[in-house]
Amino acid sequence: MSRKTPAPITNWDDIPIILKIHDMAALYRVNPDTIRRALSLHEWRPVPFEKYPYRWRREDVIRDLATPRPKLKTRKHGFAAAKVRRELAVTE
Repeated sequence: MSRKTPAPITNWDDIPIILKIHDMAALYRVNPDTIRRALSLHEWRPVPFEKYPYRWRREDVIRDLATPRPKLKTRKHGFAAAKVRRELAVTE
């Protein structure tokens, strides 16, 4: 079954009051399976609404999107990592 990609959100009032998993996947630009996996590991924010496993309230989603995420640590890769390794080998 193929789903069309929804248009980008330009107005917060366009978001439905209750979002389903496909709405969340489109809003966060991830696959619905990614959301299911993160929910099973208790790593997904915002948490679903009350007793419904795949339903979210608009206010919770807007609050979550407005909250800054912690910056992930990154490592150099590819050519930059090889250059750092060569420089370390020369200095040792």
